[in-house]
Amino acid sequence: MSIVKLSNVAGGLNADLSPEELATNFWSASSNMRFANGYASRFRGTTAAFTTPSITPYFVIAYAVPASKFIVYAGLTAIVCDDGTTRTTITGTAPTGAIDDRWTGGAVNGVLVLNNYADIPRYWAGVPATPFAALPGWTATHRCAVMRPFKNYLVALDITKAGVRTPHTVKWSNTLNPGAITAAGDWDETNPAIDAGETDIAGEDLLVDCLPLGDTNIIYKERSMWAMSYVGAPYIFRFQRLPGDHGMLARGCVENTPVGHVVMTPGDIVVHSGHGCTSIANAVIRDYIFSNLSQTYYKRSFVTSNPAKNEVWICFPFGSESATCNRAAVWNWIDKTWAIRTLDSVTYGATGQVVYTSAATAWSGATTTWDTQAGAWDDYDYSPAESRLVFCHSTPYISLADIGSSDFGTVITSTLERSGMHLDSPEKVKLCRAVYPIIDGTTGDTVQIEVGASMTANFAPTWSAPATFTIGNDQKVDCFATGRYLAVRLTHVNYPTWRIRSLGIDVQDQGYF
Repeated sequence: MSIVKLSNVAGGLNADLSPEELATNFWSASSNMRFANGYASRFRGTTAAFTTPSITPYFVIAYAVPASKFIVYAGLTAIVCDDGTTRTTITGTAPTGAIDDRWTGGAVNGVLVLNNYADIPRYWAGVPATPFAALPGWTATHRCAVMRPFKNYLVALDITKAGVRTPHTVKWSNTLNPGAITAAGDWDETNPAIDAGETDIAGEDLLVDCLPLGDTNIIYKERSMWAMSYVGAPYIFRFQRLPGDHGMLARGCVENTPVGHVVMTPGDIVVHSGHGCTSIANAVIRDYIFSNLSQTYYKRSFVTSNPAKNEVWICFPFGSESATCNRAAVWNWIDKTWAIRTLDSVTYGATGQVVYTSAATAWSGATTTWDTQAGAWDDYDYSPAESRLVFCHSTPYISLADIGSSDFGTVITSTLERSGMHLDSPEKVKLCRAVYPIIDGTTGDTVQIEVGASMTANFAPTWSAPATFTIGNDQKVDCFATGRYLAVRLTHVNYPTWRIRSLGIDVQDQGYF
């Protein structure tokens, strides 16, 4: 007997290369398993939070004022805030946009500004009794595709004036005072007494979105990136094209991280810190994402983060029939690993501090069984001191990600698969007789293990019948497969979380034929 030990199983998923080309610490297929700190671990669950929305939400943002922390979400006809205790409709004038008139915005000087391309931009100061109001100083016949805060300014992209669209125009407000929003005339680019202005960024590609990176606002077009830097009067801002021909796929497809902006471009996932871009998906997961991305609803993709786990989530509609995001390609910026997380009809996501009050998050108020609880004794899954990931769903739900042990009460199926293992001897036939996994989890919980084999590279393996491995009781499972290229697959269908540290395979050399 010869045990081949795979001592590091946390290399992550590589879905693009042929399995025969991969190092032994990579997996050729996986679902709902993340890779960090030397482990392959099942993702935690997704839990409905706050009062169930009375509208279908298509945008969500975390927004804080001194007295409260809110989740604000917007649909086609209304805008709602929730402080964890009370849900309040704060719409003001009803929106008129469609699903793909995507909301943008953010907080500037403590005031929340939202824009949906179809209506006048609007603002809210964080008082539930006072609804959103039209942005002062904005010309009533003007519209913009994007509005974002930058320093003490508001920046608008892709301007339409009296029905005439100028998709290369960048427009900015006058300087805003703390706690204040724009006043009459604050967007008048012809007034030399104020800082407001506008300019066109040349090129055939259209403006898409922007996001600050340190002291610079990065403006993304379809095939280029531009730096918007403050220089003061009389020009106020300088615009400079950044190296490369990378742009952005759709509004919302960028996230700020400790390693720079992570951007979903038309055809790649890149990271940059204001200089040249570097692909983080090439020859790993890029083909998987873009070959499965909906050709109809691809502009509903978005990028967000889960700071508690050092992760960026590339959320996208998987398959031609999906009109919402049902997959996330998850990149860990510390371990540099990729994973796949299934999603349930997600329309948007955001990161922020969240007040989530639920007795069920503590053991003293738990209603599930001991085996299905994922938290620690007297521990709360969500702390208002942490910045966490929040989703909105077409279901409709507002949810907290990476909490609990199920997706809205539904069991999470997690899988790991590695095929094409030649063990440095592709010419030899091997007999696999057993698998020795080192798995942490709930004693008595089970993982199904299969082995497979093929005689030729790039051929699908023939799989054995599943064998049951019982955590805390079993040391190995006996399962058999013969071929030059071996495969192993682990499947877990249950509530408890689990993780795997290493894997041993009992392999016997069968010679060359």
